[in-house]
Amino acid sequence: MSILNQIAYSGVRASQVALASTGQNIANVNTPGFSRLQTITGSLAGQGGLSVGGGVEVISIRRMTNEFHNQQLWRATTEQSFYSASQQYLTALEALMSGSGSSISAGLDQFFAALSEASATPGSIALRQQIISEAGNLAQRFNGLNSNIDAQIKALQEQRSAMATEINGLTENIALLNKKIVETESVKGDSTALRDHRESLIGQLSQFAKLRVNETPDGSVSVALANGQPLVAGPTAGQLKVAMTASGEQDVSLAFAGTSFPLRQDGFGGAFGGLHDVEYASLRPNQQALHDMASQLTQMVNDVLATGFDLAGNPGQPLFAYDPNSTTALLRVEALTAEQLAFSSAAGESGNNEVLLDLLGLKNQTITLNGSQVTLNDAYAGLLGQVASDSRQNQADLKSATAVTQQAQSQRDSVSAVSLDEEAVNLMTYQQAYQANMKVISTANQLFDDMLAAF
Repeated sequence: MSILNQIAYSGVRASQVALASTGQNIANVNTPGFSRLQTITGSLAGQGGLSVGGGVEVISIRRMTNEFHNQQLWRATTEQSFYSASQQYLTALEALMSGSGSSISAGLDQFFAALSEASATPGSIALRQQIISEAGNLAQRFNGLNSNIDAQIKALQEQRSAMATEINGLTENIALLNKKIVETESVKGDSTALRDHRESLIGQLSQFAKLRVNETPDGSVSVALANGQPLVAGPTAGQLKVAMTASGEQDVSLAFAGTSFPLRQDGFGGAFGGLHDVEYASLRPNQQALHDMASQLTQMVNDVLATGFDLAGNPGQPLFAYDPNSTTALLRVEALTAEQLAFSSAAGESGNNEVLLDLLGLKNQTITLNGSQVTLNDAYAGLLGQVASDSRQNQADLKSATAVTQQAQSQRDSVSAVSLDEEAVNLMTYQQAYQANMKVISTANQLFDDMLAAF
């Protein structure tokens, strides 16, 4: 009877372990990043040729995870985060440039409309004052738009610094988990929770950059950027450093194992790479284009006015001033009175409007912007159209990347996530097995007692 008891007892133990694994799965059904556990059993061989066997043993408790699905999810997360980080700034920039209160095109139209209205009576003080007012409004549109773009760049730079700090925290924790996992597995301890936590941290890290993740034989993982520069190697973590340059830009470097080297952000990927892309593909180019427009507008208007005379017969003075080093006063109107506007081509002729007509002609005169010859209105319309196009394309890419991420998450969950329906079936199955084995033990004991009673 001892063999029958031994077999049944091994079945009870195996059922207990399986029930415990199922209980752990059910308890963690809502735990982010948890990978369900599966009890793997194997038959024990018996002794002797006529033995039916020695029962069952628990070979291992398997953590259900698929490395390919994890890598696929991390790559999809990186791509989605890239477009998501860009979109918030593209949306803000498009709304800013298209707003009626900040549109340069609207300001130009109002300025040239004021010039046109004064062309019939160039000596009118009221109409001249209206021109100065519209010139001031136009300058304010330039300054407001420039200030807002500059504010977006500064907000982006603050976000980049915050991301670097978060990345450093994640790499430190991954390195610490590497150390704990190696120590735990070296003494045959349970590292399933540690591995779940590490995978969760790598998933969070994948939001910020494109990663290469490889597991080493000792159980630790190495994490590197797409270009191969290391972020984590065993218990050692790298640290990102963001420094401001004299030109107002940010340089990023990586310190690892006592060595520091610069990083190129254009291939970073993830949210960190998305910030670089929107800064240098949209924000800064549009701000520079705004400067180019303000500079050339100032030059054209002032050059025309320099050929004329004001109501007192004095040579023409500049109307606009351009300051490339100012954020809030990129373009300003000089302190001129209405009488000092030089609209006449001859001194002492208040009714002469030839210079005023030349100013009106600037509306159709071209400037050089991004290598093309375009009018001022067309230049701004082109900038706005490009921003709108970039925003729409980015939204479409973000939508596609989000769908891919959801699909990758579903594939990961199909292997690793807990299904309450499946666990409920397992719970019943293992409970029945436990009760059946207990019945075998009871039967074996009864047989033993009957045998003793026979003597």
